[in-house]
Amino acid sequence: MVTQKSNNVLEPGQGRSEFIEVFAIYRVDQVMGGRVIAGRLLPSLRPDSLQVRDFLDRWPGSHSMRSSTHGWDLLLFEPSEQRERWWLHAALFLLTLFSTTVAGSLLSGLWPIEFFALPAFFPGAGGWWLPVPIAIDLPALAVGAPFGLALVLVLALHEAGHYYAARLHSLSVTPPFFIPFPPYISIIGTLGAFIRLRSPVTSRNALLDVGVAGPVLSFVASLPLLWWGLLNSRVVSVEVAHPSPYLVQFAGVEQFWLGGSVAMSGLVRLVLDVSGPGQYLDLHPVAFAGWLGLFVTALNLLPISQLDGGHILYAMLGGRQRPVAWLFFSALIPLGFLWAGWWIWAVLIFVIGRGRMWHPPVFNAERGLTAGRLAVGIVAAIVFVLCFVPVPFRL
Repeated sequence: MVTQKSNNVLEPGQGRSEFIEVFAIYRVDQVMGGRVIAGRLLPSLRPDSLQVRDFLDRWPGSHSMRSSTHGWDLLLFEPSEQRERWWLHAALFLLTLFSTTVAGSLLSGLWPIEFFALPAFFPGAGGWWLPVPIAIDLPALAVGAPFGLALVLVLALHEAGHYYAARLHSLSVTPPFFIPFPPYISIIGTLGAFIRLRSPVTSRNALLDVGVAGPVLSFVASLPLLWWGLLNSRVVSVEVAHPSPYLVQFAGVEQFWLGGSVAMSGLVRLVLDVSGPGQYLDLHPVAFAGWLGLFVTALNLLPISQLDGGHILYAMLGGRQRPVAWLFFSALIPLGFLWAGWWIWAVLIFVIGRGRMWHPPVFNAERGLTAGRLAVGIVAAIVFVLCFVPVPFRL
């Protein structure tokens, strides 16, 4: 995030005297969601001083404090009073619910939307056609609703975990942005969802809470969906042996084979018997949504850059996380020979991290994690191992 130095330390009437009575300001930066105010407590004050505690209790945003050779440095984030565009978030949510529901119908072998082929011609380029939707088959669309609802539920709970953890630490954060995508191009009808932090994360404890809340919720939500979906899946026999154990059929004409994670394989053994020769599992769409929930959880828990796993790794190790991040990023290159999607994911990580595989430092990095949060970070690492699939998709 690019910050811009502000020329106005404090606007008139914005609590100037109260600031002066508590600490001396030496820098103010404008950020997307407000401004960051850096200062130092007056020599006569300490973090446990009544005047300081009273000021911080009434501060509307997040804050962090650390000891330095010059005294106690204080970082305050003051959120701007911008209004959320709830209409945009609601529209993206509904569009994603629709596109994933259409994908669910296609996964059930139905075509819920009728298209008209509109010819389009360009000089010297021959001719091609544009698909124009002209009708919706509501009964066929209803068949896809379980998949659409299940997948959107997993995505929503994942982002809700991040959102409420951020708000718990008084961080400024956007509501989730859902990303619909044509289900005739992507078999799941979405590219996922994300939230944006507007304020800096000022401690490793807060960073871990925000990073771990989403993957843990999506993992927990995926398990019952996967369980129910497996109970309604079919065991099929295939004459030609295939290295992937799970099958998904799309639009009744295409087949995709899915790899199995430790969590997926364990649940399958508990629910079904697929031990016979040549037997595979034709997944119910809800089981596929549960599988996707585990897969998305593993993708986000990769300990690289500013993915959820990168946040967690930095919160646990601080600056020592750099070689671990580079190790995991380098592992994506040989994995790409097994599934080319890892190369695409590596490029996206490179773009998201602006070329950095490590995590940018937080203000109060010297303060380590509490014992409870360290245990939660270890649990997140275990969840990553349980959900990771080296070869997710095969045709």
